[in-house]
Amino acid sequence: MESTKVLKIHDLARGGSGVSRDSEGRVIFVPYTAPGDSVRVQVVEENKRYAEATLLEVLEPSPLRQVPRCPAFTVCGGCQWQHIPYDYQWKIKSQGVLHALQRVQVEPPQAVDWIHADRVWEYRNRVQLRGFQDQLGFFQAGTKSLVPVDRCDLARPEINQNWDAVRKAGVRLSRPYKVELEVTQDGQLTETWNAGHSARGFRQVHDDQNEKLRKWIFDQLPESEVLLDLFGGSGNLSLPLVEKVGRIHCVDLSVPRERAPQLPSHFEFHRSAVLPWLLKQKVVKNLWPNGREIVAPQGNVGVSAILDPPRIGLGSDFLAIAQALEGLGAQVLVSVGCDPDAWSKDISRWVKRGWRLEKVMVIDLFPQTAHVESVGFLTRFV
Repeated sequence: MESTKVLKIHDLARGGSGVSRDSEGRVIFVPYTAPGDSVRVQVVEENKRYAEATLLEVLEPSPLRQVPRCPAFTVCGGCQWQHIPYDYQWKIKSQGVLHALQRVQVEPPQAVDWIHADRVWEYRNRVQLRGFQDQLGFFQAGTKSLVPVDRCDLARPEINQNWDAVRKAGVRLSRPYKVELEVTQDGQLTETWNAGHSARGFRQVHDDQNEKLRKWIFDQLPESEVLLDLFGGSGNLSLPLVEKVGRIHCVDLSVPRERAPQLPSHFEFHRSAVLPWLLKQKVVKNLWPNGREIVAPQGNVGVSAILDPPRIGLGSDFLAIAQALEGLGAQVLVSVGCDPDAWSKDISRWVKRGWRLEKVMVIDLFPQTAHVESVGFLTRFV
């Protein structure tokens, strides 16, 4: 049964909500609150160990609290932390990754790189807008109710400058519509109307941070005969390695339908789910043209891999994917994840199989939200 409570918020969960306890000691999660807030809340979901509540009123604001930039904050649902200073956001994200590793009993290596964002506003190179008649904006979180807005404070200036033009074009349509605006890497603004998400191909939304992510992976991976870029999309993480690797296989259901003419011949796309593709590679020599065997130059490795799976991690496919990679002779891999718990679980599984976690990087690709990217570099020499 729903009930109202007055609570003191004492912490932030890495999922985004403020954390409190009621008089019985039960944990209560309250979105859009800050440590130090005194709040009145409505409990909307109860479990034995915790409850979920919605914020009704801030009775006494925390000294930590700041004024959100966006008037639709808490309604749109795209951001969770505009009311929290960025330095504190980054602290919670960093601690959250370490805590996730500790929960699965993985000792973080001494070599941990922490890469916060310098550009924390107006960084998104792509937004998906919804509209009907003269209203343009975003869906409310968890609903299909339109929240009209005049701009997005996370979107690149080029997108906000085109907002009114999109609205005027949408007025001419008789039905609700969706339009994806994207600033391309060469600075051009594209519009994609009523198509699937990322119809032009997936791309990380924070270009500055993405370049740091790509460089970190480039620096960790040694020269190798073959690189398997699994869940690789358009090759975002492997393209910088074309001069460092003898052959690259980028595998994903969403690889580009048309091959860019500037791609070197040793970079291959495979439109496939990852596990079936791996299982087809019955012996390592299948990864080379003409079936030649591996002869790795001294100091190089034969096979390396990048794994950037969906938010849930490798899940139930982990064992089969691990066995396939090991059977193909993989000696080094980079594991990327956007959910600390799922990523840490995968890392613990690799470690239990004899892989060594050499280095970790935590990078913020999504300021003003609770999302954070974690990357592990692992080796296995037998």
